[in-house]
Amino acid sequence: MKAKKKLAVRLYEALFPSKPTEKRYAAGRIRRTNADWNTTSYTQNNKLRNDLKNLRVRAREAAHDQAHFKKFLALTRSNVVGPKGFQLQPNARGLDGKLNVELNKRVSEAFWYWSLRENCTLSQRLDWLGVQRLIVSNLCCDGEFLVQKVKAANDFGFALKVWNVDYLDETFNETLPNGNRVIMSVEVDANHRPVGYWLTTPASDMLFTRRQTRERIRIPASEMIHGFLNFDDEAQVRGVTWFHAALVEGRNYQSYKEGVIDSARFTSHTVGFLEQEMPDGEEYTGAEDEDGIAVTPHIDMRRMAMNALPPGWKLNQLDPKQPTQNHAAFSKTVLMDVATALDIPYFALAGDMEAVNFSSSRVGLDEARDIWRGIQDFVAVHFCREVFNAWLPAAILSKQLDVGPQDYQEVRNPSWRARGWKYIDPVKDINADVERLRNRLATPSEILGEQGTDYVDFLERWQADADLAAQYGIDIVEIYSEPKQLGAGAANDDEKPAAEDEKTDRSYLNGHDADLPVN
Repeated sequence: MKAKKKLAVRLYEALFPSKPTEKRYAAGRIRRTNADWNTTSYTQNNKLRNDLKNLRVRAREAAHDQAHFKKFLALTRSNVVGPKGFQLQPNARGLDGKLNVELNKRVSEAFWYWSLRENCTLSQRLDWLGVQRLIVSNLCCDGEFLVQKVKAANDFGFALKVWNVDYLDETFNETLPNGNRVIMSVEVDANHRPVGYWLTTPASDMLFTRRQTRERIRIPASEMIHGFLNFDDEAQVRGVTWFHAALVEGRNYQSYKEGVIDSARFTSHTVGFLEQEMPDGEEYTGAEDEDGIAVTPHIDMRRMAMNALPPGWKLNQLDPKQPTQNHAAFSKTVLMDVATALDIPYFALAGDMEAVNFSSSRVGLDEARDIWRGIQDFVAVHFCREVFNAWLPAAILSKQLDVGPQDYQEVRNPSWRARGWKYIDPVKDINADVERLRNRLATPSEILGEQGTDYVDFLERWQADADLAAQYGIDIVEIYSEPKQLGAGAANDDEKPAAEDEKTDRSYLNGHDADLPVN
């Protein structure tokens, strides 16, 4: 039997009925404990307009002064560009559908000649590999790169000029008479398509010029290559440093480490004090300078220093007890957060291999290499392809490359071979590749491409080595071929009886048709 509520309870519920519970997301509610949690929505361009310059300046400072950010830049250049950079790989085919090896070689040789520093850049300071390393560094640290395709007085009439993104003034935002908008110095049309870049001389460069006013020029977007990773908003016009989520943690770690070092330095110095006793009946009134102003005693913190304390003064020794036994664990925790914010394995960033085994390192490297491959694809499509499409007409017009209309259509869309990586476990990985080939799960060119090797170049070098060895009477094909497996009977014909030989000769039947007579 259900108990009857008291009269007072029934009267209260009648006067103040309970409200139904509102169904909401817990993270969307505003309470006293989360009142400082942002609930205002901003576009990506609006956020960048306010913070882009500060983020870029602080990221550059971190890259120059903080070891782990400098290490991340080096890892990015090494894994994205590598020792040889992005290699041009033309894929022109003839009328028969086969690769036109001769045409592809001509294009590769012409592009190689242009890639030398006297042709590649307007300043003649960087070759093609140097430009790749610079734009990847800018992409990582500044969040974007800016390269202009210009006419030059070289054999090709074409070169590149890498601009410092400081020339894109974040404060230049306005609507032009033709309806286009300029957002942080990037002019876009109604479809958010970049149509022009307004370059403004940075204030820092005014120190090296006699001009009293800052110059602003417009360069058409067709002459510019502006690259940045965009994962937030298609209308975004500027890139943000890859350090943005790690800068605060990195700054805190740097300040903490400096404090620990200062504390350790203080405690490591043994300081002695000499106290002077006053005769009975006398009182110390303090030391004064020439003007009669009281002087505070100065403590010398140098090693083995002895300090004299005036009578009546007493030292209150500071014992910071640094570094503590938790220093290593705390440092590792902070650096793990930094590595997570930079999308890189902790052991690769910190060089800490203490708790890393083969399996965990392989998982971490595989995940990181997938990220590097994504960046490689971005650079190949948004930079290398743009440069080649501008270089090809210039090379033909300057008669550095002789191709016909049909050949032009074949060579205008080449591939770009990025660096590969060595096997993590060579024996197992090579055996896995062999099994992939045997089961038709991969092709030789695909497997070599994963190592960053051009298949055609590999075959040409193999054939050249074989021809050279043949001149000296050596067959390298036979040397490097898999040795033939001898049957057990053939290997021990003189030691085994005839009956055992007959049994061995029938082993190929694997138990099938065992009743067949033996000849």
